[in-house]
Amino acid sequence: MDKIKGIIATHFPTLEREPRVVETCIYTNTPDADFVLDHHPVWKNVVIAAGFSGHGFKLAPVVGKVLSQMATGQKPSYDMTPFRIDRFFKNKL
Repeated sequence: MDKIKGIIATHFPTLEREPRVVETCIYTNTPDADFVLDHHPVWKNVVIAAGFSGHGFKLAPVVGKVLSQMATGQKPSYDMTPFRIDRFFKNKL
């Protein structure tokens, strides 16, 4: 943090030296670092999208397309096998 403060002081001498707000980046991630894009295992009318680890916004167009297809009962345009939620508990049932 001191190194950053030094750089800021050098390049932006009129800027306040202490930040007013310091926040930690909080995001979700799955154990295997892949998303979950699937129907709920029990309630098939619920579609789940989770585990984007802070970079899901880059994939918003394709994720939105796939989720809308799933939510309306259509077959997704892509193979969703790698993103199924049951990959975390297949061998535990």
